[in-house]
Amino acid sequence: MTEQLANSVFPNLIPLKELSDANRATLADSATVTELSPGDRLTARDETNHMLYLLEGKLGLASQGKQAGTVEAGTPRAGLPLFSDRGNHDFAIAEVSGKLLRVDKAMFAKLLNDENLAGYQVAAEVEVSETESAVFAEVYAAYQAEKLELPAMPEVAMRLRQAASDPDVGIPEIAKIIQADAAVAGAVLHAANSPLFRGSSEISTIKDALVRLGLKTTQSLATSIAMRQTFQVKSPAIKQRMRQLWEDSVHVSALSFIIARRVGAPFDPERALLAGLLHDIGGVPILQYIEKCTLEPTPAEIDAVVEKLHGPIGVLVMKFWNFDPEITAVVDETDNWMRDTGEAADYCDIVLAARRYSYVDTPRDADLPPLSAMPAFKKLNLGDVDDEGHVEVLQEAEGEINGIKSMLNA
Repeated sequence: MTEQLANSVFPNLIPLKELSDANRATLADSATVTELSPGDRLTARDETNHMLYLLEGKLGLASQGKQAGTVEAGTPRAGLPLFSDRGNHDFAIAEVSGKLLRVDKAMFAKLLNDENLAGYQVAAEVEVSETESAVFAEVYAAYQAEKLELPAMPEVAMRLRQAASDPDVGIPEIAKIIQADAAVAGAVLHAANSPLFRGSSEISTIKDALVRLGLKTTQSLATSIAMRQTFQVKSPAIKQRMRQLWEDSVHVSALSFIIARRVGAPFDPERALLAGLLHDIGGVPILQYIEKCTLEPTPAEIDAVVEKLHGPIGVLVMKFWNFDPEITAVVDETDNWMRDTGEAADYCDIVLAARRYSYVDTPRDADLPPLSAMPAFKKLNLGDVDDEGHVEVLQEAEGEINGIKSMLNA
């Protein structure tokens, strides 16, 4: 039975099919198959440590006390876990005799974690707690089943992106879009009067800001500023982690702006700013999902899950928001420290260098490749790296970097 599960059943189940043949066999050894009789009741609350799959028979589903459809063996729905972590009060009732598969969530997550880590150099043995594994399995299963709720793009950002593709849209139309959001309008005025863009006199209207900054720059800045609205949760425990995610993204964004401006053509500093701000966007839906799940992971366990899944989920967000392939690639390559396409530098290289530099003088610094060894950094010709890991041109721009961070937080 174990061999049949590993070779014939698991390859058709999400997310179990993501495992290698060897690990599917290992997981199958611990899985159990039980008989179902008509009227048997299964509750999500009692199965939080397992993923359940219907192998034979038919089940009626109920959610929030209401009928929620059926699951019949052999259908696509039967290839998904019976319950998700969001439906703690959900239950299922067997309508006919059948068979149910139970798979250990923690073991699945551990095996998948090991596969993901294969081929990477790590400083120490990676330990995965039971809670971390359970959270990982829940989020990953939701991701694979396309049930992970993706964040909506802020309305002002969406309208600005639509306007950018219309050649007939000018300063009056863009000003109207920005003025509709008081927070974004205030931040754009703050940016226009900042040392980064300041002219001979202070301005007080969005139209004047558009004249000073230019249409394209204003659109990029306003879009970046609006993105802060996406980094939102309600839970105090998760809110602190989300705030840190935003602050880290802002730091990388500011560094990306300075690097792009230093390198010059063909790079647009404002586009690099947006790319840096979005590089870790995959962490947002993960944290929002964890906020709603029944488990209570520690901050370290939350960080571990975000670290493992932020890349692929970030790509989903970029596609959901219909971003162009160039910015989507930045999100996809955010952990590929030694990326080397063999071609000229691109925005991925800028954000990779910026993100790596953001870890200088932090505990994570020692766990990552040296900045000077990264192909991305070499392509950008930013100068030498000193013994402490600092780059002179970025140190000299510290005031401007802080100004950009202030602008995005305004």
